[in-house]
Amino acid sequence: MSQHSHATATEGSTPVSGAMAEAMAAAGLEPGRSPSPVRLPDAGKLFQHRAMRLRSLACGHRLSSWLAFMAQLSDVQHALAAVPAAAAPETGWLSDLEQLRHRLRGTLPAAAENALEGLPWGDGEALNALAARLLTGEANRGDIGGAPFIVAAFQVAWTRHAGGLEAGAVSASAVAGHCPVCGKAPVAGVIHTGSKIGGLRYLHCGLCHTAWHHVRSACVACGEGNRIDLRLIEAGEDSGNGSNDPARAETCESCNGYLKLFLMEKAPGLDPVADDLASFALDILVGDEGFQRIGGNPFLSQGE
Repeated sequence: MSQHSHATATEGSTPVSGAMAEAMAAAGLEPGRSPSPVRLPDAGKLFQHRAMRLRSLACGHRLSSWLAFMAQLSDVQHALAAVPAAAAPETGWLSDLEQLRHRLRGTLPAAAENALEGLPWGDGEALNALAARLLTGEANRGDIGGAPFIVAAFQVAWTRHAGGLEAGAVSASAVAGHCPVCGKAPVAGVIHTGSKIGGLRYLHCGLCHTAWHHVRSACVACGEGNRIDLRLIEAGEDSGNGSNDPARAETCESCNGYLKLFLMEKAPGLDPVADDLASFALDILVGDEGFQRIGGNPFLSQGE
């Protein structure tokens, strides 16, 4: 039987003293480390990598059909991301949606095909209104069928835009709770590996795929650092905290919020959006404990 395991969220550091320690703490830095505040996406590779990750996750998964569909959608996103933008993402996404329809038509299961064709084609105002409801969490039940296609087009437009920026021109504080490029809340945090950013947490945007460094000792929602726990689903009672599952839920008892957290060392090829979709069971279990998710996956819109 699956169960939860609790672990205190800590971040190791080398002791320093006085004003230096205070300055580094305020900036979200650790001794010996100087993280890049912002990491911009590579639009030419991101969706291709996601498609591969989704297909890997689909093998033997209870949501295999859904994950395979998302992989197919990522394939088309990869092709579209290579096409130069004709307009700013706020309006250019409509062109990406048209191209998405053209490439997917006739290749989808009947239900998905009907949802795609059921979108208000030719009515830009209606499509923009639908997108606004989906991206602000105010979707109606009737909006959900076409949501994956709307989100996919928005992701292409905004990821292409973010990938064309200069990282040095994008600023984000070490306690920023929203994407510095598009303003959306993170889909998840990732504890990265590597000589420059190993052990540091970056929050990842689920829309434009920008990542920004956020100090690990503070809740993303309320800033509290003393009541944070990590929860995970264990494979069995004897597995302990050494579970190979990269997914964790970082919960805060001060604000009752939680953020998905993925450990890169557990799955070097992980993709925050794909791995979030595949770890939906963790959301259910943590939600049953009364915690509310901070941010979320744009592909998991829920209608009222």
